[in-house]
Amino acid sequence: MAEDEEENSQARQRLQELVDHLYHFRDHYFENHSVEDAGKKQQDVQEEMEKTLQKMEAIDGLSEGQAYTLMLKGKALNVSAYYNAQSEKLLSKAVKLDPELVEAWNQLGEVYWKKGDVSAAHTCFSGALGHCKNKVSLQNLSMVLRQLHTTSPDEHAQNVMDSVRQAKLAVQMDVRDGRSWCEFYYAIY
Repeated sequence: MAEDEEENSQARQRLQELVDHLYHFRDHYFENHSVEDAGKKQQDVQEEMEKTLQKMEAIDGLSEGQAYTLMLKGKALNVSAYYNAQSEKLLSKAVKLDPELVEAWNQLGEVYWKKGDVSAAHTCFSGALGHCKNKVSLQNLSMVLRQLHTTSPDEHAQNVMDSVRQAKLAVQMDVRDGRSWCEFYYAIY
């Protein structure tokens, strides 16, 4: 039993490393590619995602139905700038299996946002914050609040004020995080 748990833990760690590498590839693309490659970035990220998914499938010792495993596969599929229905399916299942898996809520919120369902994205980021206060949910909620459809100028003004509060909380959580500061700047201007 303990041996199975250790094997599962190592497999999860390998999956996490693969997904982290994929996101590092995307986020640091221009550290290793020239500006002339800008038009190829999405294609290169897509190819890297496919390689990552193949490597993930080759890892033994995982229970496929585990929420964390589903979240990592969904996150890998969500690396693109575009909506991915399979990512939505995997992440939805992950949050149903483990409602306290905050990273799955954040990823699912991003999927809905890419899909254009701002209201569902709002629900996901708010849900993540209901389980754990974290800067990613706060940053994303701040952006989503400014995009929510409103029926009156007062409602829109209230959303903007809420957006500023969320951005401020994100900065307070990590004053060294440039993304939080960026979001705060956009929220107040």
